[in-house]
Amino acid sequence: MSVVPRIIRLVFNEKVELAVSRLSLTGPNGLVQLGALRLDPDSANILFAEVTAPLVSGAYRINWQVVGSDGHPVRGEVPFTITPDALGVSGTDAAPLAPGVDSIPPEHHAQALQAESGFDAQSPLYAAVRWLTFGGLLALIGVVAFRVLVLGLVSRNWEPAGTTILAPAASRATTVGLVSIGILAVALFLRLYAQSYALHGPQEVLNPGPIGTMLSRTLWGWGWLLQLAGSLVALAGLLLARRNKHAGWTLTALGAIALAFTPGLSGHAAAERELTAVAILADGLHVLGAGGWLGTLLIVLLVGVPVALRRTDESRGAAVAALINAFSPTALFFAGMVVVTGTVSAWLQLGSMPALWQSAYGRILLLKLAVLVLVFGTGAYNWLKVRPALGSEVAAQRLRRSATFELAVGVVVLAITAVLTATPPPAEEITPSVSTSAVSN
Repeated sequence: MSVVPRIIRLVFNEKVELAVSRLSLTGPNGLVQLGALRLDPDSANILFAEVTAPLVSGAYRINWQVVGSDGHPVRGEVPFTITPDALGVSGTDAAPLAPGVDSIPPEHHAQALQAESGFDAQSPLYAAVRWLTFGGLLALIGVVAFRVLVLGLVSRNWEPAGTTILAPAASRATTVGLVSIGILAVALFLRLYAQSYALHGPQEVLNPGPIGTMLSRTLWGWGWLLQLAGSLVALAGLLLARRNKHAGWTLTALGAIALAFTPGLSGHAAAERELTAVAILADGLHVLGAGGWLGTLLIVLLVGVPVALRRTDESRGAAVAALINAFSPTALFFAGMVVVTGTVSAWLQLGSMPALWQSAYGRILLLKLAVLVLVFGTGAYNWLKVRPALGSEVAAQRLRRSATFELAVGVVVLAITAVLTATPPPAEEITPSVSTSAVSN
């Protein structure tokens, strides 16, 4: 570079949030003092900062960090070299910037990049936190679908074999729902810690100021707050349901529906640039479908079948058959929802068919689809072979084994999904162009 830069400007392909953006410049003598990181008043896609310290000749590196619409930190670096005979190499006064430009204190971004630990949304521990979140969320949705849909069908269509299991099954489902809320609460605060660690580094991970900014100024933060609110609403509903209040399950259902849309606000759906509302809607319905299918299967195995098999009369097999015959159309509906919404989401995120095998996101998606085929195959076997033979206790135990295998494979699907949600899809890559402005003596 033949002219000493006085302003560093980064132009991104999507708008960035200034409060959680970072920029630093490192040279031969270490970290270079920069002015306030600013947002161009005419474009939310442009960040820039003054170089306030004199620069010597040598190699330099610009480090930047922004947060994508999905809440994931995106980092990069740009090297450049100042030649010994460069104009202004002894240092010049920085050019004044336009008045009224939004800015943050310079030490805010300098410290954060120095503390960078390499931990981000793609780290295995962060993936484990997402897996825990998905597990608790799907279980809670399954509790609601089991109580409202499955037991509702049993009470209307299978008398008297099924109706005697309604009260104990509903009571146990409420208990499982409370456990699910507990899991979501743990995952909620682990997510907050992990996100703060990824953005602010270990030194500032528990600093209330940056955490408050992250929650109030980013879509990820709004999604986190919605998850907190949805969990509290669902908790209140389950406590009312435990006291046999009819409104309790309505409240729980509202909380579960709100929770279903929180992954989309902190995932790839939020980063969709043109059809954001469609992407978030598809993502939320996809979560509801997965919970209504696999989550309800979990509750059937944990609650419904054990309650039916504990009956002391000879109708145990008939009670299990009534339960499964009510679950089957419910599972079929929600599984269909998973297929339709998953197809829409894949179409939005991939951008093209070749991206399915040419990108890391597409290859992980193919792995998820391959495992899902196994889940669908097991479910079809239960529907076509096991369900029609129900009526005896032996047949009920056979169903229990095959359904447990279906659920275990579903857990693997959740793990793959936890990795997939942190893998940037081809349509979401955030890349800046970097330019510098110079001032001559």
